[in-house]
Amino acid sequence: MIDLTNVTKTFASKTIFDNLNLHIDTGEMVAIMGPSGSGKSTLLNIIGLIDDFSSGTYEFDGIKNIKPNSRQANRTIREKISYIFQNFALIDDETVGQNLAIAQKYLKLNKAQRQKQIDDALQTVGLNGYADRKIFELSGGEQQRVAVARCLIKPSKLILADEPTGSLDGDNRSLILNELKNINRLGKTVIIVTHDPLVAKECSRTIAIGSSSEN
Repeated sequence: MIDLTNVTKTFASKTIFDNLNLHIDTGEMVAIMGPSGSGKSTLLNIIGLIDDFSSGTYEFDGIKNIKPNSRQANRTIREKISYIFQNFALIDDETVGQNLAIAQKYLKLNKAQRQKQIDDALQTVGLNGYADRKIFELSGGEQQRVAVARCLIKPSKLILADEPTGSLDGDNRSLILNELKNINRLGKTVIIVTHDPLVAKECSRTIAIGSSSEN
């Protein structure tokens, strides 16, 4: 599904990573780890067609070198990719339900089906009854769970998660990890950037950025 060949990323005069080679199969659940500044989030953004690279080749789902912000990139993101960002990427002054409804934009569902899908997703992440709550009223952990619920709603082949458990306590971390594993069991590819070895342990393998090792 994902093939990066000799990919280099530079920013100003700094090389973030050089001649990176990476292959991830459809249906894998992979952790990306590395020291601060090693380019973990940058790599995730390249994979997710948000950021471009300086040289090399990136093939996603059989298509090579899709340019970020292009019509093809926007369509691919809409149809195949979901994100869980560190900053949650939620609209603070709208309700949980309104935020989740954005993920339903291109789904052919009636009003009752849309509401049921939202209610089911919130129940799955332990936020039953939160649909009418404003995002700014929620804790960081609750906002992260809304972001995961959004991934449950949007039909995607690839889930990209940047520190999805970073703001969660132990119980909520386990809940979110279990949901990501459930998503993976549906055949979806899940890639998690994390600094937490306990999160990485739940993945099928770990890719170390800034190191030659892979587990």
